Amino acid sequence: MRNNKLIFKKGFTLIELIVALGVFMVVMTMTLSAFLNIMDIQKKTEAFRKVNDNLNFAMEAMMREIREGKSYCPSGCTDDKTFSFVNKDGDTVKYEWDETGKYIKRKKSTDEPLRMTSDGIKITRLSFFVSGEETYPSGDRQQPLVTISIGGESGEKEKLKSKLNLQATVSQRKLDSQ
Repeated sequence: MRNNKLIFKKGFTLIELIVALGVFMVVMTMTLSAFLNIMDIQKKTEAFRKVNDNLNFAMEAMMREIREGKSYCPSGCTDDKTFSFVNKDGDTVKYEWDETGKYIKRKKSTDEPLRMTSDGIKITRLSFFVSGEETYPSGDRQQPLVTISIGGESGEKEKLKSKLNLQATVSQRKLDSQ
């Protein structure tokens, strides 16, 4: 009889199993929740990096070409979403927000339009503001300035979207009286 009691005491009771299972489930739920949050943070970080890289590339490319250009808006800028000028090679270049509103395109007078941003980026704002425009032949002796403002977003879900706005001012290298 004594041996039976010892064997009976070696196992777990039903209450002990339920408590252990409950503690295990709480720990697993917290771990899974933390893991899912880390994945969301990683996706949001990737979306921000993507929009940052694309907008910086587009801004730098436009600034480099505009800086060496002249005759900003020679036919007059019809709206602030389109900007044209003559580049250093004498070609007319036009930057504009695409009709679909999703990307920036660059069109040189002799070439097909080129897309400047990738598919995963949606451009939400593009505007140009020109000051100190040339008044050739007399010249106003003010350096022409172009302020470029770009906004974009990336990401699938609203919770994971990353938005970025950039603005830069570019001055023409040559004085407009030259």
